[in-house]
Amino acid sequence: MADLYQPNRDWDHLARKVVQPQQIVLVIGATDVGKSTFCRFLIERGVTSGLRVGFVDTDVGQSQIGPPTTIGLKVFAPDDSMESAVPGIPFAELAEIDGEPDALYFVGWASPERHLLQCVAGARLMVDAALKMGIDFIVVDTTGYIEGDTAVVLKQHKIELVKPTHLICLHRSRELDAIVHPFEGNDTIQIHRLLPHRSVSSKGDEFRRKYRESSFARYFSDCVQEMLPFDQIRGQRTPFFNGRQANLKEQEMLSNFIDGRVFYAEWGHRSLTLVTPDKLPSLTQARLKSHLSLKNLVTETPQYFERCLVGLLDTSGTTISIGVIDAVDFNAKQLNIQCKAGTTAKTKTIQFGRYRM
Repeated sequence: MADLYQPNRDWDHLARKVVQPQQIVLVIGATDVGKSTFCRFLIERGVTSGLRVGFVDTDVGQSQIGPPTTIGLKVFAPDDSMESAVPGIPFAELAEIDGEPDALYFVGWASPERHLLQCVAGARLMVDAALKMGIDFIVVDTTGYIEGDTAVVLKQHKIELVKPTHLICLHRSRELDAIVHPFEGNDTIQIHRLLPHRSVSSKGDEFRRKYRESSFARYFSDCVQEMLPFDQIRGQRTPFFNGRQANLKEQEMLSNFIDGRVFYAEWGHRSLTLVTPDKLPSLTQARLKSHLSLKNLVTETPQYFERCLVGLLDTSGTTISIGVIDAVDFNAKQLNIQCKAGTTAKTKTIQFGRYRM
């Protein structure tokens, strides 16, 4: 994944300004301008300067820390053996960062689009986690999503929430002006502009797809299938696992009313969530809502669960692992999930993503 080239004079000059204790550096730019490689350069400079460095990787599609669809934090101490910090090994030979995270936030998709809240919340929470660990110097990488009104809003909110002391713009022309302009003259943020390194290369969509697949394969290579009972968990980003599970008599009543089988039902405040073999016709849904005086009715099929990527959180709301739902057993009322061994015993909240494996 690393671009193999030496730091130039501009990089060295900027590093002397920003690699200091109590600094947060946010790096933005389009795709293929060398953001991730520049972040690795700053990490290396921080470590060799004797700082404890926290790297927050918010690039959910091409994650270096943790699997894709997540925002990860990794801590580097001055005695850590990054290859580039070893005497005699130049930065041009810097290997990929060991992607095992020290903290993780599950976004659930490989792009920020339609997941703006998760992206900005995750970035802030990972920066907070680094600060709680007493990290001296924090580097935040970002996606190349910069074009269009939505992208501009996302980046501006990320700047507002992360509160960087240094905002580094890697740009070819003026493509970052709409994002950065409101922060010009801000007393708390120093804005620095860099041209992409002359040796930066374009990776292309096929390379990014293969990298994402290999990242998932590495993450799940040591995972096992575990069982997660419905009554153990609460759901986030899903209509399930937050209400009262219907009993057998209620399921039979609902099955008779829709003239079909109901695998699972869950009651909420004037709401009902159903799982049926096939999607219910709109007319049947309208009749059911009217008959039960419901304000909200959600109907899904078993395919809603299968191969869905999920985040698994403990009682403190910390992401323990991500997992993949292999199958759902409505008779036993449990999910069969591929995840890190021992995860489900500690899981209290399950977050559903949009990504399907």
